[in-house]
Amino acid sequence: MKKRYLLVAFGSLLALPASSAHAQACIGLASLATRPMNLLVGAEFTDGAKALSARFGFGSSIAFGGIRGAIVDYDDVDGTAKVIGADGGLSFITGAQRNISWCPIAGLSYTKYPDIEVLGQSYGSSSTDGEAGIALGATLDAGTMSLIPFGSVRGVYSRFDVDVAGSDSESETYGIFSAGLSFVLSDALLIRPIINVPFGLEGADPSYGVGLSIAFGSR
Repeated sequence: MKKRYLLVAFGSLLALPASSAHAQACIGLASLATRPMNLLVGAEFTDGAKALSARFGFGSSIAFGGIRGAIVDYDDVDGTAKVIGADGGLSFITGAQRNISWCPIAGLSYTKYPDIEVLGQSYGSSSTDGEAGIALGATLDAGTMSLIPFGSVRGVYSRFDVDVAGSDSESETYGIFSAGLSFVLSDALLIRPIINVPFGLEGADPSYGVGLSIAFGSR
């Protein structure tokens, strides 16, 4: 179950022209200043596991948040893991062209893993993961489209609970470095490739993903 960091990394989380406010460039999404809501759907893959995820985001040019859910399939385990979570952050704009965004971010998620059958007995397990860190991104004009390079470093505290002859739990801490490059296709559509690299977690591999973000609503 060491690959459960995938559940935290994903989503870990709208497209506006480069002249607009860049409140969410730090997480690879465009500003919520004029379109206050967005839906990010995507897939992520790592060795032995893959995930499908959706995140509903909302906020303003200063603060943002999201509610997300995911389904994770492990190659060597029957059934899927179900994830629910929430995240948020504050945005600070800087740079000579006011196109750079840095953000303190945090998130919390709960995962229910598929039950495992051992000698006719069914055992359940779950994990609760909290994370906090810093993210940085910028919006760049690339002619017919805009690009948003972004990255973050986050610390994660994970508690794993298992029901084996009573309840037992263990906890661990580790970090995740994430980086990506979002492609702004229109004022409401964005493609967001991302890579997540864990560190301080034995046996964990990098994960790779891509998401599609659709912005909607108006102020």
